[in-house]
Amino acid sequence: MSSSAATFPPAATPAPPPRPRRRWLRWLLWLTVFGSGFVIGTGMTLIGVRQGMLNAIHHPETMPRKAAQRLRRPLQLSDEQTRRIEQIIRARQQSLQQIRIRVQPEVDAELDAIDREITQVLNETQRVKWQKLFQQLRSTWLPPPKALDASDSPHTPSQ
Repeated sequence: MSSSAATFPPAATPAPPPRPRRRWLRWLLWLTVFGSGFVIGTGMTLIGVRQGMLNAIHHPETMPRKAAQRLRRPLQLSDEQTRRIEQIIRARQQSLQQIRIRVQPEVDAELDAIDREITQVLNETQRVKWQKLFQQLRSTWLPPPKALDASDSPHTPSQ
């Protein structure tokens, strides 16, 4: 051997320390996914409820059948019971429509008063927007009552 220093294998370099776990990142991801699902689910539910309400308002003739069908399962109704309940709801719906027709002028007068009073507070640009918005809301949520056809309503149900 030569007088030079013996060669030793290079010292192993120490492994870098493990990366710290980012638990907060995992929790943030889970929270984001859960929160997004909650928001989307809530939004879709509200859209569905709104559509159902608007359908009931604009097409009252469909409600007796839907109401009877909705009661069918929880009350375990027979076909005959379901039919009779639909007839009862349809007959009473006629009475409710007549009440609404009688009361509607008072409702319209109050809505007109609201419209006049709010219009007085607004400037011209706001008035134009208000009139459009108010008419849209009024026609969407309070359409004029329509009389149900006699074909939609059988005579008073037999009991």
